[in-house]
Formats: sequence, C-alpha cells, structure tokens
Amino acid sequence: MSMLFRPKPPPRKYSGLYEKIKKSGIRLDALCNVYRGMWTGILHVFIVSEEEINEYNLELDALRPILRGKDIGPFRYKWAGKWVIYTNQENFEERFPNVIKYLSKWKRVLERRSAVWIYGRKWWELEDPLEPKMFEVEKIMSPYISKINAFTYEEGKYYALDSTAIIRFWFDEEEAKDYFTKWKETNEKDLDVNEIINIGFNYIKDMGKNKDSLLYLTGLLNSDLMEFFYKLYAPKVTKRGSRRTIGRYFLYIPPYLNVLPIRISSAEDRREVIDLVKKISEKAFKLVELEEESDEKVALEEEILSLMADLNEVVFNIYNLSEDEKATIQAYVLRRR
Repeated sequence: MSMLFRPKPPPRKYSGLYEKIKKSGIRLDALCNVYRGMWTGILHVFIVSEEEINEYNLELDALRPILRGKDIGPFRYKWAGKWVIYTNQENFEERFPNVIKYLSKWKRVLERRSAVWIYGRKWWELEDPLEPKMFEVEKIMSPYISKINAFTYEEGKYYALDSTAIIRFWFDEEEAKDYFTKWKETNEKDLDVNEIINIGFNYIKDMGKNKDSLLYLTGLLNSDLMEFFYKLYAPKVTKRGSRRTIGRYFLYIPPYLNVLPIRISSAEDRREVIDLVKKISEKAFKLVELEEESDEKVALEEEILSLMADLNEVVFNIYNLSEDEKATIQAYVLRRR
C-alpha cells in the first residue's frame, strides 16, 4: 500500500545538484517493492531466544529466525539468535500446542490489542505478519532508524521486524501496477502508471532479478551520493533512549526510500560496483564478529574505508558528477554523520 509522500524541499543551496541526481536515474520503486517488516503487536511476547525455546519446548516449525533493525549495518548483518513465533500458518493452534500454552501466559494482554477487537485477529496471532514470500526472497534490508545509509543484501533466510525496511524486486507487473495505481491516487495525480512500469521492467529484464543486481543496488544505496540525496528530504528523528542531538538520526522507510534515483549504468560499470560490494561485504561481516579492539579490527576498518572510497568514486562517475559536486556531497555527508 502506498503512503502519503510529502518530502521537505531540499535547501536552495543544494537544489541544483539535487535535481541533477534526481533526473539521472529511475525511481527505486520502478524496480523494487519497498516495505517494512512484520508488526508483532507485543514484541517481548512473540520474539524468543534459544533459552526460551528450550525451556518451554516450543515447536521449531512455529518459529522463524528474525532480524531487527539494530542487527543491520552497511553491507552486513549479525543475527542475534532471536526467533519470531510466526503465527501466519494453517492450523496453528492444533499444530503447535506448546507455543499456544506459552502465549497463553500473556493471553489477557494479547486479547486487548486493537488488532483483535478491530480487525478480528485471534488473541494468539501476530498483528501484521506479512506473507512468507515477503521474507523468503533475496532482498536488501536497512534499519528503520539510522545515522547513515546502512543497506545490506540478505539471501532470504531471515524474516524481519517492522524496525527494518525491505527492498526486493517486484514479483510481477500486476503487483507493481497495484502499487503505482495507489501511489497515483495518493501522491502523484499525473503519474503515467503504464510508462513507469514499462521503464522499470525493461531495466529489470536487462539486469536480471538476481543476487548481482541486488548487490549493484546495495552499492548505490550505501554510497555518499545516495546518502546526500536522501538526507536532503528525508525526515529526521531522535533515536528513542538516546541523548544525541536531535536530527542526527533519519527514518529509512517507505515512502521516502521509494523515490531514490537509481542509475542503471553499463554492464562494465555495474560489474565494478558489484565486485567492490562483494569485497566490502566480506570484510564487513568479518568486522562485525570482532567485539574486542585489535590490530585485525583496525586493519579491517581501514580496508573498508579504502574500498568505500573506491566505490564512491565509481558511483560519482556513474552519475556524471564533477569534482566540485563530489566535494560538495562528501562535505555535506561528513557534517551530518
């Protein structure tokens, strides 16, 4: 479902560069569906650990490994060993009596949720679980709240909470048409639905719906250029429980992500971006496993910074930016991190 999109106008100082970048590519949602993860209704009830699974003998088929926004960073994620009780399954009560018994500890609280008495959910159901196909697919994920662009590729193993944004290729033209029809009604009366779908699916046909294409998008989305563009119009927030300065954090959510301008470059340029993303991701996953400060950690951080500089340069060239425009973007991004 499309949502009301009313972005703030970019500062006049950057409006020319903003428009240049905007016109350089197609909208992200011409290629991909962008949505948030599942809504549980009561997080601490439906999210369980290995200890709770063993203590209550919860049926494993009722569970799905889950990623939260805080588990995700640029080019990587780290599963925290958390599982969601995924109730969107046939004959759930009959198949999983131990899970129902576990949930019944909070039955009074669960049955008071608005989803139960307004939308007719059963007391033990998730509020908005989404279909399995929305998770069990190759995708890009991002935390809902972040100081920086923090997109990562995920192969389809993990489900995700609503503290994440999910980006994946459209399943088919019918799905895209339904989305753009609603977007037109809500946000953009002059939008030519058929034209934008045709443009997007022609690019998808050229690129292919595959891991490499998602890695290419991941590279663009994590670049300084895209962070600059996004922060010019996206809403700022104060992270809950944080004493940091207001405005240091941004919402990375639809519909704001939907309109990011994606430039589909030559196959040679795409391959260069993909190769860099693979190298950065390999090191980022190693880095996240190192909890203690060490020479290895410092070395990995330096290698990632060097590779990111290379990636930014490739992306700048893909969008045909001048040296002055590159300097403007990097100065802006540095000040707002």
